[in-house]
Amino acid sequence: MQWLLAKAGRISVAQAITLSGALTQVYDELSSKPYFQRDSRPAANLFLCDAGLGGLARWLRAAGHQALWRADIDDDELLREAREKGATILTTDSGLLERRLVRDGIIPALWLPPTLKIRAQLALVFREFVLKAGEPRCMSCGGELVRGDKEALRERIPPRTYRWLDEYFVCRTCGKLFWRGTHWERIARQLRNVSK
Repeated sequence: MQWLLAKAGRISVAQAITLSGALTQVYDELSSKPYFQRDSRPAANLFLCDAGLGGLARWLRAAGHQALWRADIDDDELLREAREKGATILTTDSGLLERRLVRDGIIPALWLPPTLKIRAQLALVFREFVLKAGEPRCMSCGGELVRGDKEALRERIPPRTYRWLDEYFVCRTCGKLFWRGTHWERIARQLRNVSK
């Protein structure tokens, strides 16, 4: 870890770029080396994000992937839950990688440089697990979005939105209401850029 940070620090100074950008460069350089590449990373159907990766969990959900996150989860609980649910851990905590269950490959995990912004974190996860954006899930809880009847939802829809939009979705788990407005389109555009 100290070697990575030192190398990134030198690149940051030499190229006048952020430490985050330099860490990404170091990671990209290492990941292209044959000895660094894994023959096959296990397919990830469920991600469990550590306490510091709530934003990443929301974006993974928006991209159609199952991502669990709790702000108050500690390392022991994170490991227990990941093993119980067969989840892949996403973490910025290098100490977690030293835990026997992760170190021995019993629980799959990916370390993300803590200096990366959410979009860079998302791009890294997409690249490492060869993910594509799919049908969005609820960004709040990760539940499946199902089409809702406009008239049945009328009381919950803002009046101006009701006048110009006919398609609405409701989270099957938490009941939150969604529609394809400008915010949805902005998210979809960013996800298309990440999946390229």
